[in-house]
This record gives sequence, C-alpha cells and structure tokens, in this order.
Amino acid sequence: MKKNISIVIIIGVIMLITSCRSSKEFTFFQDVHSNQNIPSISMKVQDYKVHPYDNLYVNIKTMNPDVDRLFDANENTSSYSAGTLQMYGDYVSQYINGYQVDSLGTITLPIIGNIEVAGLTLKQIQERIQKKSLEFLKNPSIKIKLLSFKINVSGEVKNPGVYYSYNEKLNILEAISIAGGVTDNAQINEALLIRENTSGTSTYNIDLTSKNLLISKAYYLQPNDLVYIKPGRNKRLELNTTSYSLFLSTVTTILLAFNILKL
Repeated sequence: MKKNISIVIIIGVIMLITSCRSSKEFTFFQDVHSNQNIPSISMKVQDYKVHPYDNLYVNIKTMNPDVDRLFDANENTSSYSAGTLQMYGDYVSQYINGYQVDSLGTITLPIIGNIEVAGLTLKQIQERIQKKSLEFLKNPSIKIKLLSFKINVSGEVKNPGVYYSYNEKLNILEAISIAGGVTDNAQINEALLIRENTSGTSTYNIDLTSKNLLISKAYYLQPNDLVYIKPGRNKRLELNTTSYSLFLSTVTTILLAFNILKL
C-alpha cells in the first residue's frame, strides 16, 4: 500500500513541477544591462494615415463667428471648454459630433463640401482642407484631430478590452499596462501585433523579453492595432487542473479499495 501511495505522490509532484514557472519567464528586456546604449526610435514614429470609418475632429475658425458656428456648435455655448466636453467627452458624443470618414474615404464639411482624406496623415488633411477652404472662407484656421484612436489588447492580460488613447506616441508596453499587465499565464516572448494598413493587414511577432522590441515597427502603436499576448504552456495545465485532480482522486480511491480487498 505504501508503494502505491508513493506512486501517487510522485505523480502529484511531477505535475506540480511541470506547472511551475520561473520569474525569468515574466521579465521584460532580459538582454538589457546597465550602462548600455540602445538605439533611439523616437524619430522613427510613423505618422498614421487615416482609413475609412475613422472619426475626425475638424475645427475651422474664421473672423466671422456666424461662419464658425457652422463648423463648431461650441460657439453657441458660453464656455468653450464646457461645450467641448459635452460634445466630445464620451465615445457616443464623439461618434455623433465627429466627422466620420465614409467608405469612399471622404468627409463632408459645411460650405466646403467633400474632402478626400483616406490615405493621408492628419497634417496632410489639414493642408488639404486649408487649401480647399480658401475658396470659400477668408483666412481660415484649421485644426484636425483623430477621435477614434483605439486599440484592442487581448489574450493573457488582466483586463482585456478595447481602449481609447489620445497619446500619438502610445507604445505597446503602455498598452499592456493600461490593460492591467500580463497574467501569470502569459508567454511574453511570443506576443502578436495585428495592424491594418492601406494595403491590407500586417502582423508582427513580438518578443517582450528582448531589447530589439525598442527598434521594432511594432513598438509604437497605431489606431486599430490589436495586441495579443499568447498563453504559456502552463495555461493548458491550469485548464486541466480539475481533470488532474479527479484523476488522482480516482487513482487513490482505486488503490485504497484494492488494498482493502487484499486484506
């Protein structure tokens, strides 16, 4: 009987060992050492090019308040900041009051008409609207912002979901932090970034344990990026914990019954 119990204990110990993970498996930038120079990528951030169904904030100012009200209803409020908060303070308001790019890649502005914006950066859109508005307005001032800067962080993070950001230099580490950080089941050397672009979809395999992340095109995020943190091998063991426990319980019961019958 002691021999049989020992076998059960050995099986349990093996299962416990295989399910354990070292702290190194959760350590980011494992190959970064002190006093080490790492190439800067701050100058390599790519300007986002607007896609169909993006939502834009367009503000046009002129010397005529009546004309300004056509482009910005905030002009009708006593407090500009309060009006802005009311019109753009939540995602529903942004959807209603922003200028959504249609399937053809255009937005429609009062007086000015249709402006093709898909495939252009915000600066290029500003310049295009500026040039077009001069046909109708005197000395217009144009401001363009992207309202729909959202990212999806899923997989082995503590709070997966869709998050909005107004930081044009949001990086993948910040996105993971916004999602609560990685779980104990995360395989941080096998993350995945899925990015939409004008020619289709690009994917990037990401190793969060390597300094090469800092010079990767996937380091800085763009609107509509999907960050997926893959589960590690212990995820499967965790999912099967109930089955393992039931198995050990059954084996133990059978061994006890067998030894009782022998007596």
